[in-house]
Amino acid sequence: MLICTSPSAEKRGHGAASMKSRAGHLCLFAFALGVFGCWPAAADAQRLEEWPARPVRVIVPYGPGGVGDLLGRLTTDRLAKIFGQPFVLEMRPGGGGVVGTESVVRSPNDGYTLMIGSGALFSVVPLMQKLNYDPLKDLTPISIVAMNGMALAVNNDLPIHSVTEFIAYAKANPSKLNYGSGGVGTSSHLVPAAFAARTGLEMVAIPYQSTPASIVGVISGDVQVFFGNVPDIVESTRGGRVRLLGLSTADRIPQFPDMPTIAETVPGFVMTAWNGYFAPTGTPQSIIQRLSRAVAAICQEPEVVTTLTNRSLKPVGNTPEEFSEIIRQELPVYAEAVTAAGLRRK
Repeated sequence: MLICTSPSAEKRGHGAASMKSRAGHLCLFAFALGVFGCWPAAADAQRLEEWPARPVRVIVPYGPGGVGDLLGRLTTDRLAKIFGQPFVLEMRPGGGGVVGTESVVRSPNDGYTLMIGSGALFSVVPLMQKLNYDPLKDLTPISIVAMNGMALAVNNDLPIHSVTEFIAYAKANPSKLNYGSGGVGTSSHLVPAAFAARTGLEMVAIPYQSTPASIVGVISGDVQVFFGNVPDIVESTRGGRVRLLGLSTADRIPQFPDMPTIAETVPGFVMTAWNGYFAPTGTPQSIIQRLSRAVAAICQEPEVVTTLTNRSLKPVGNTPEEFSEIIRQELPVYAEAVTAAGLRRK
């Protein structure tokens, strides 16, 4: 039997088949898109879940022997035990911390490069130097390990035994008091400059190649004053080699319960320093949060607490958000100090 179909019917038949074919292709495409489109996200999630799968570098942008070195040695071994991979401490000094910091900023943001940095890298260095990076934008805070105040100490031969006597002596002898600093722009340079500006004193800064060298200078009498990090001078004060006059903390500290704060004489004069963990911006938040919790747990360990408090350091272990707020609050304080020291770049 001969069956004839009209052209229109034939077109309708081909159209229906074509539509079914297109629908099938679309379903196949959608399936492929769902599987392969989600693959990068799934792979990323797997990588994050596996982090760390290899050793993690921890850069300290200063030389050995300082607070950053101490905190690095205290925390990296413990982080290695927590995460099951080595956390390798690496000293990379230079440029007041710029060399090491820039190396971290330029590293991949995959959680395998971290930094233990200080407040000066955010509040001081950018005002003094033109940088190839922006620390506030290019680094992500993780957690502060420890904070400390500043100690005002003098040579034992000076007839000064209090902050009040220090101010009176400096005013009666303008430009006769020299203070030793660990270098231009260090805390032991900026803090006394800010103190002198606040109290109307004239003192002379004598830069040394390192903080320990400046302390030796105070002990020997080559300079008369040291006003810098408490951990740097604490052993010399306990040994009676220098005379401690006051601390720049908001409250008296347990290690020196009878030592007055400078704010008791100069209201509002509070200057502190901190050291904490950072990662390059863009590091996955899951890694940031895991590290923050780990650092907080380490800061509560009795052995760590004892080690830090013996050095007049206060264990912290805060959240990234709390850390960011501390950085924001201290920017104007140190901007005033940089201006007082005449170090703000043109």
